Amino acid sequence: MRGFQKKFIIIVAALGIFLIVISEINLPVKSTSNEKLDENDYAAYVSSLSDELNDIISSIDGVGDCRVMITLKNTKEKVFAENTEKSDSSGSTSENNEYVIYDSENGDSPILLKENFPAIEGVAVVCSGGDNVLVKEKIINCVCALFNISANRVSVAKSNAKGDNNG
Repeated sequence: MRGFQKKFIIIVAALGIFLIVISEINLPVKSTSNEKLDENDYAAYVSSLSDELNDIISSIDGVGDCRVMITLKNTKEKVFAENTEKSDSSGSTSENNEYVIYDSENGDSPILLKENFPAIEGVAVVCSGGDNVLVKEKIINCVCALFNISANRVSVAKSNAKGDNNG
């Protein structure tokens, strides 16, 4: 029985070493380009905001046909979890920040706490009622209330007549 126990222990140890070695090997994983996804997300976000704003503004009395363009300050911001270590020795203070990492099926990844969508920088509205002062004021007030931006960040103009070709 003693020889069997030695063989068993050697096999279990070899299997353990084999599993450790396998777990340390980083196999390549197919992944989609995060930049491409971010660009698509960004475009979809702007398009969605523009469509919704266009629908809202078009429903204001006197606006008529309208087109909307929204500009954003930047792209979305991601906030990751961090461990912060502060050490205070001999009168000097140092701080060390490291992202909190978790093991996912695509490899190690930082823990995402939140994503902040980009802030609106400006809005342009071109509509058939854009030359009416009251309509213009209603549009500016609506956009300022929706996006919490100042009135100087909103431009409202009258659109060309469809059949007018001046250029």
